Amino acid sequence: MGVLVIEQWTQFAGLAVRRIDAGDGDGAQPAYAFVNPRPRVTAQGAPDAYHPEDTGSGCLRDAGWPGQDWRQRLVADPHQPQRPLRQDAGGYPGYFVSTTALHDPRFPRTSTAAYLDAGRVAYLALPQGWLAEDGAGAPGDFVVVHDRGSGRHSFGLIGDSGRDRAMGEVSERMASDLSGHRAEARSGRGAPTGPLLCVVFPGSRREPAWPLQAAVIRARCQQLLRAFGGVAGLAPLAASVAGEE
Repeated sequence: MGVLVIEQWTQFAGLAVRRIDAGDGDGAQPAYAFVNPRPRVTAQGAPDAYHPEDTGSGCLRDAGWPGQDWRQRLVADPHQPQRPLRQDAGGYPGYFVSTTALHDPRFPRTSTAAYLDAGRVAYLALPQGWLAEDGAGAPGDFVVVHDRGSGRHSFGLIGDSGRDRAMGEVSERMASDLSGHRAEARSGRGAPTGPLLCVVFPGSRREPAWPLQAAVIRARCQQLLRAFGGVAGLAPLAASVAGEE
């Protein structure tokens, strides 16, 4: 591990974003970090996320239905494109098909199997406006998120984006990793207390970016963290990024 250099990069949605340089000269992956003081949990991509009667694991208003923004979050019915597609098979018939920006190209876009299940996959969601910035990264890049309240961490990917996304939403699975309890987007039960340190490694995505086994994600994130002192370095890194050191 070299000497960490943490410098102010920019601000987005009221959050300070800082570049992190390991300074060890061995070609360490570029990274940036920010602290999210009020984390939100998303069910996006889960097959049980959204139901027309609003009984899913996520709130229907978060899908933009009924309204004008649902096409960002839900698949349109090929036969009635003015309405979202409802599942007719599998374990959740009648539920809408919820999308994620990162998807499996082996499946048609009308299949729930194409998307990251928020209840099973640890992922970070970032605004489209932020990902349009040079150096911000893209869906499929690796991320590590650390909960300063619980001291727990989660290894994952940038899994989703959107025009109305908050900076640093976490999937239900990532939220569960961070809190140590089963998390649900709708009720907020099991949500991490935060603040959350979000470390993003832009340009780190693999090809194909998805699907990846959880063990592969964990191993790659651990490798990327070595330059920053590994998992043990997350707590002091969080304090530094928050400007406390």
